[in-house]
This record gives sequence, C-alpha cells and structure tokens, in this order.
Amino acid sequence: MKSLFPSRRKPPVQIPTDTQDLFAHLPTELIILVLEQLNTSSDIISALHVCRNWRDILLSPEIWPSIADRLAPGLTTHIRERNCSVNLRAQAKVFQSALNLHHLYQSGFFSHARHHVVRVNDGSFTLSKQISVESGGVHSLAEVPGLDPLSEELHVTHLRLYSHGRIAWWPEAWHLPYFAVVDDLRARVRKMFLFPGQAELRGEDRRRGWKTALGEKLFVLGQGDAGVCVWHLERDEMKFVELPGRFDRCVVDGERLLFIGRRNAEVWLWEWAGEQGVREIDVAGDEPRYVPGPVRMGGQIVQGYPRPAPKWGLRFQDTDVKVDFILHPNDWRVIFVVTWDEVDLVVSEFYEGCMRARMVCPREHLAYQGMVRSRTDNAVHYLRTDRCDGRGGYVLMTAWVGEEPMCDAGHRGSIVSVCFNVHTSEFSALVHHASYQRTPAAHLWDGLLAVRVAGEDQNGLKPVVALLKPCNADEGNEATSQPGNPMPVRLIKQPSNTITPAEGNMTFVSEDGEIRPRAQSLYGMAHAFEAGGDAREAGTDAMKAEWLSGDDKTLVYVAGRDYTVWMFGENGIPKEKKEVRLWKERFKNAIASTGRGTRA
Repeated sequence: MKSLFPSRRKPPVQIPTDTQDLFAHLPTELIILVLEQLNTSSDIISALHVCRNWRDILLSPEIWPSIADRLAPGLTTHIRERNCSVNLRAQAKVFQSALNLHHLYQSGFFSHARHHVVRVNDGSFTLSKQISVESGGVHSLAEVPGLDPLSEELHVTHLRLYSHGRIAWWPEAWHLPYFAVVDDLRARVRKMFLFPGQAELRGEDRRRGWKTALGEKLFVLGQGDAGVCVWHLERDEMKFVELPGRFDRCVVDGERLLFIGRRNAEVWLWEWAGEQGVREIDVAGDEPRYVPGPVRMGGQIVQGYPRPAPKWGLRFQDTDVKVDFILHPNDWRVIFVVTWDEVDLVVSEFYEGCMRARMVCPREHLAYQGMVRSRTDNAVHYLRTDRCDGRGGYVLMTAWVGEEPMCDAGHRGSIVSVCFNVHTSEFSALVHHASYQRTPAAHLWDGLLAVRVAGEDQNGLKPVVALLKPCNADEGNEATSQPGNPMPVRLIKQPSNTITPAEGNMTFVSEDGEIRPRAQSLYGMAHAFEAGGDAREAGTDAMKAEWLSGDDKTLVYVAGRDYTVWMFGENGIPKEKKEVRLWKERFKNAIASTGRGTRA
C-alpha cells in the first residue's frame, strides 16, 4: 500500500469534531480499501461522483484496470490494445465511458427511440453524394434501372444487416439484388450503392448468388465471377476485389475482410490498406476438423421455408461440421476458426497463418452441455459469431434447449448462449429462462438477452422487446411473467423533461406460435421496450424477416419493412440544436442520479 499514490498519502491530522466531510481526512490507503468493496457498475459510477479525490483514485492507472477486470474480464486488455497509442489518462477515460454505457444499457436508460418504415423516399435521412457514380454511388433514384419508386409497396424489401449504428437494406431484393441502401441511424445520413458491373450480367445471373457484409467501416457486395465491390463508409471510396473463386461467407472487422470459398472452404484475407492483395491462409493443415470440401450456408427452417434472418451459418457439405470465423478486434494478424462436429466445440487461434493455440470446450462445461442440448427443438443450429459485449466476447450460438431445467435454479424453459472471449481464451455460457416452442430471434449484449414478446393495451396488440437477465441460482428472487400478467413497458415517445424513459402498462400476451416462436413465460425480465409496427402482422407472415441486433450504443428490432431503434449514450442525442442542450442535461442527471445520497 505504501507504494501506491505516494504524492497523495496524508500525514495524520486532527479531525475536527464538527466537520461533516470525514472522508476528506481519510488516508488514501483507507479510501482504497473502501473502494475495493464496490462490485457493480452503479456503485463505481456513484463513487466517481462523490468528489474529485475519489475520481482521481478510481481512474488512476494502478486502480481502474483491476476494477475493470473484476467487473468485466477482458475489458482492460481490450481497452489497452485498442487504445495503445494514447496515454494512460486517456485510457482511463475510455474505461469511464464504457462504464457509463454499460450502466445505461443495464438500466434501460435509452436516450432516443424511433420507429421506421423503410422507404426509398424518406425525408428523415439526408442522401449523401460523396461517392462518385463511377464508384457505384447513387445520387438519384432515376439512376437505378428497373426501380419504380412510385410502386414501393409492391417491392420485395429486405432489411438484412446491422453494424455500428448503420443498417443495410435492399429496396427490391428479388429483381435488384445489386442495389443496396445503407442508413446511418446516428448521423441520419443515407448512402445508396449500385454494383458497377451489374449491367454486363444477363438473365438469372443478375439475380442469383449475391453476397454481402457490413462492418464498422466497410460495406461489401459481390457475386460469383462478377467480383466484389468494397466501399469504405468513412472515406467514401470504392475498391474492386477479385477473388480466386466464389465465396459463401464474409467476415468484417475494421478494414479487414475474411472470405470463405464455396468450392473447397478456402480462407482468403484482404485488407483495405494492404499492398499484398488477397492472401490465402491455410487452416486445414493444422485443424483436423477443417477438412477441405464444399461449404454451404444454412439456417433454421420454419414450416418448410428458410427463415429470412441474417444469422445463417456455414457448414461443410460432406461432413456436416459447422464452422465460423472471428477476426481479432485489435490484432490484424490473428484469426480464430470455430468448429462444432456434434462431438467437440473447438476454437483454433491462428497468428500470421500459423496455429498458435487450440481451445477445446470441456465436456463438463455448461457451454458444451448447451451445444448438445440445442438439438432439443429438432432444429439444426449453426455457428454464427457475433459480438456480445465491448470487451472481446463473441456469442457462438443461441438456442432454446427445451423445458427441462438447465441450471441449479431448476426453472423450466431455458435459452442457452455459448460464448468465447478472444482476450481470455475462455468459453462461457449464459442461461436465460423462457418457455418457447423453438429458438426465437434473440440478441445477446452485456449478459442481457433481447427477445420479442407481445403486449396488449387499450389500443390493441403491440410488439415489445424484453431484456432478460441471466440466471443466477443464488439469487432466486426474480418473478416469472405469465400470459395475463401486467408488464411495465418503456415507451418509444420520451418526454424531454424526464431523466428516464416514459413508462406505460401493458398485459403480457402469448400469441399463436405456429408461424413464429412466441414466449409462453419469461423469467427475470429486466426491462421491456415498446416497439413500433403491428404485432399481429409480424406474427402471421412466415416470410417476413424478424431479427434483433445491436451493440453497446444501439438496440435494433426488425420486422419486415419496419424497424425500431433504441440508442444509448451521447451518440443517440437528436441533432436538432434546440434538443441537444436538454438532452445533455438529462444525460448528466441520469449518470449523477446513481450517486445521490453518497456524496460526502
């Protein structure tokens, strides 16, 4: 202790008996002992607002890393690797920002919510013309051959992808799969893309085999032998990538792309700023389950039709081994190969093309038991890696595993999410309790699982997104929500003079589950958010895409042409000048309110 904060150590003093600020006279060592007892983000945020001395101690390089690892394993490594070029004080600010976002998400403090119905003529977005027409940019709808903006209701519109505050959709997915729109939900800017080589295609070749991907910086659109166009969303530039063959899967992270070849499961890596072009990485020689052969994309089946959701997975056609990939978020030299052959769940780490480590999930681990139990609903569950937190965690699969108890709490009905952290190289599993007929559309972030349920008020049936807490068998104090129970719901419309979102009351309703899997009961519901659209329409159209996605700043619910977005943190503030000042005051109050009553 004596080595910590030598400049802050205070000599013994006579404490006045009439003072009320006793903490100001405590030695630094005792203050550190007090702060070590804090074990939740809410407690830490409260302590940060007690006084400047406490804030300086908590954000010091000697203290905040241990707090970060205690609250969220892997967070310290993630912050230091991603912000290695900045000083220690700046890294502490990143930690504080991550702490605030985590607290807002866990508390349901969304700053802004909006319901959209996608339309090519949408005045709420400003059309960007920064990308030239020669590079595939679209400056006017008249430039898109075959598109009739006046008959938009007859178009087959698909919302397919979300990433880092942007959503990608296709106004006419069947006849014009080479024309896409990317909307920036935070900046309210729209960019439209038309594949430059589509005019050379003929007949069915114009419609079949198009692949796409969306990341923080890159948008990808390509088709077989026609090649791949990659647009940089920040630089407003386009590069054409010629691959050695057709691909079935594209993984995006930063300015890197990983393509998986269809014919023989080849792995091709490409970087925006790279000078080597497309590089092939041999993973088959080191990973015995990665046997070269044809691969195909697959997904869950609903009444004989493939479910039009974005979370399809990849499998080897000959061996039926499920496979997917992770690009390390901080180290461009590292990729992870995830395989599941119904016997072992394996993650292999490759460093500059050579296998460096191989992690096999123990069979006694809850994650492995969840993989085995995922076959309960007679559905084939594919691996599909998605980020599930802001500290290197990825969810490999989420599945409803039946009514039989899955954990020590003994609750019936469980949804298991199998996760892997690239910083700690550890498997984990989260169990959320709900009764379904099969696996629903779900999104996992920071331990909370978002699922779509139905609520009913005086205006009829409405879609609701419920956030479920992970099971903690030691607590056992969460109530179970049954059909007919009242359900507090946070509304889309939020008064500008309140700290927290406005709340209304609905009744939890169990819908007909023949088309869509709907909840029969929920356990441990943290929050429920009102969504836009018609719950009855979304539940009866089997081919209407319904999915959830998001990150630490955004939650998105999609149902056909409709989507609702909730934003957390300062990036979600409205851009109108009159509202900015009011929102900033509400944001400060929401953060500071956790410290009320603890200020020394």
